[in-house]
Amino acid sequence: MRVPRKIGYAAGALAVGLLTVGFYSESGGAAMSEKKIEEIQFQNATVHDPSIVKEEDTFYVIGSHIDGAKSNDLINWENYTNGYTTPGNTIYGDLSSNLAESFAWAGENDADSRGGFAVWAPEIIWNEHYVHDDGSRGAYMMYYSVSSTYIRSAIGYAVSKDMAGPFEYVDTIMYSGFHENDAYDANSNVNKNWENTNIPDLINDGVFEEPNPEWFTDNGGYNYRLFTNSIDANLFFDESGSLWMTYGSWAGGIYILEVDPETGQPIHPGEDGTTEDGRMIDRYFGTKLAGGYGHSIEGPYVYYDKEQNYYYLFTTYGGLSSTGGYQMRVFRSESPNGPYVDGSGQAAVFPESLDDGTVRNKVGSRDHEGIGNKLMGNFQYNEDDSSSGYLSPGHNSIYVDSKTNDRFVVFHTRFPDSGEMHQLRVHQFFMNKEGWPVVSPYRHAGEIEESVGRQELIGDYQLIEHGTDLTAEINRPLQVTLEKNNKVSGDRVGSWKRVGHNRAEVKLEGTTYEGVFLTQYNPNEAAYVHTFTLTSKDGEALWGTKLN
Repeated sequence: MRVPRKIGYAAGALAVGLLTVGFYSESGGAAMSEKKIEEIQFQNATVHDPSIVKEEDTFYVIGSHIDGAKSNDLINWENYTNGYTTPGNTIYGDLSSNLAESFAWAGENDADSRGGFAVWAPEIIWNEHYVHDDGSRGAYMMYYSVSSTYIRSAIGYAVSKDMAGPFEYVDTIMYSGFHENDAYDANSNVNKNWENTNIPDLINDGVFEEPNPEWFTDNGGYNYRLFTNSIDANLFFDESGSLWMTYGSWAGGIYILEVDPETGQPIHPGEDGTTEDGRMIDRYFGTKLAGGYGHSIEGPYVYYDKEQNYYYLFTTYGGLSSTGGYQMRVFRSESPNGPYVDGSGQAAVFPESLDDGTVRNKVGSRDHEGIGNKLMGNFQYNEDDSSSGYLSPGHNSIYVDSKTNDRFVVFHTRFPDSGEMHQLRVHQFFMNKEGWPVVSPYRHAGEIEESVGRQELIGDYQLIEHGTDLTAEINRPLQVTLEKNNKVSGDRVGSWKRVGHNRAEVKLEGTTYEGVFLTQYNPNEAAYVHTFTLTSKDGEALWGTKLN
C-alpha cells in the first residue's frame, strides 16, 4: 500500500474531525482501504483581483482597495492590510501624499469614487534588476491602478526592498480617458485634456512627435472602442529575461509594452504600426494583445510555462458583480507579445467586423461564445448549499512552484445567494495532453493523488459543463456513470478511458475532452473523492466528481 503524495502546501490545514480515505496499491486496482485522516478546515480571506507573490516561506496576495492577505500554505489565509487608511497605510504609508501624482488624474474623492478612494487591481512582482536611487538592486514592485470613472484611469508604480513596505511611489506611467480639449466629468475638478497626462513629457523627450489623432472621437472625446482603460497591469519576464507589461480592460482591449527592468518604465513603440498578423501597434499604448471593439475583457495575466514552451494569457470576461457572468478564459502564444490563440485557433483580438457600435460589457454577448478556452464560470453542486459553488470567479494571477512546477490559479469569487460578498480562492491546475490548462474542480487542499486506479474510477459522477458562452446562468450538475466497459451513460453518453499515469480522455456526444483524473478533497462533503478535469478543443471545461 502507498499513501497519496502531497502536492503543494498542506502543513497549515487544521484538524477538526476524522474522515476515511482510500489508498491504492501500486497496480492501481485494489479496493479502497480505510484509514483515519484529519478533516481540513479552511481559513478564508477577502481580496478582490488578487496578485500573488512569495517572499521566503510566506505567500502574499494584494488586491483592489488595498486589501491583502498572507499564508504559509495556500490554504489558510489571513488579511493583514488596513484598506484606505491614511496616514499609516499598511502598503503605501501616507496614502494621500505618496500617490498624490496619480490621484491628480484619478482616484481620490473624485467623480465615481467620491467619498473615498479608488485604488484598483495592483500587480506585485520581485524584480532583481531594479536599481534604486542609492544604486542598490532588487525590489518588490507594485503596479497599481487609480480610477475615477469607467475610463479615466492611470497606472502608477511604487517599490520596496521587502514586502513589509511601505512602498515608495516612483511614477505614474500610463493614462486613459483623456480628451483632445478641456473636459470634465460630473463631480470632478480634473481637466481631462491630454496635456494633463504624461504624454507632453514623452513628446518633449522625443519618444514620439505628437498625439495620435485616432485617440480621439469626432467630438474630441476618448476613443474607447480602439484604446484601452489603463488599469489591471500585469508584469512578467519572458524566456530570455526581458520584462513586459500587459494591461487594460473593457471595450478597447488588452495591450502590451516592454518594460525597462532597471527603471520599471514602459518602453513605448514611438510610432504606430501593425503586427504581421494584423494587430494594432500604437505609439503610446503599445501592441494590442486581446479584445477590443466594444467587447468586455479585463484582468490580463501572462506567464511563461517552461515545460510547455508557451506563453499563456489568462483574461476575464463579463461583469464582476454576482449577476455579471464574470469568467476566466485562456489563450497561448509562442511569443510574449502574441499572437495569442485558443484551442480552436481563434485569435484573442476580437475582429473589427464584430463592431456594431455598442459596448458589450453585459452578459449574453454572443460574440464571446467560443473565444478563448473557458476555465471556469458559474456553477453550484448542491441546490441547498450556497457554498458548494461559485458566482463570477475571475481576475486571476498564477503561482508556479519553482521546485516542483506545481501550478496554481489564484482568483476571487462570489457565491450563490450571497450577494456581493467575495473571497480569495486557490485551485491547482494541470496541463492536458495538448498543453492546455485544466483547473481542479475543488479548491487546493494540499492532498491530490495523481495516480488513480482504473477500477476505482468506475461509478457514478456529478458532471459540471461550463459551456463556452458568456452567461450569468448557474451550471448545475448532471449525472453520468463511467461504466466498466469504458462507456459513459446517464445524462450524457459516450466513452471514457485512463491513459498512462492519470491522463483522462472522455468523449461525449461526439466531442472529445482531455485532461486528468485526480483524487481531491471535496469540502462540500468533507471527504476525499475521485474527480476529473477536462477541456475540449473548443475550450469547454468539464468537471466530474465521483459520488460515494
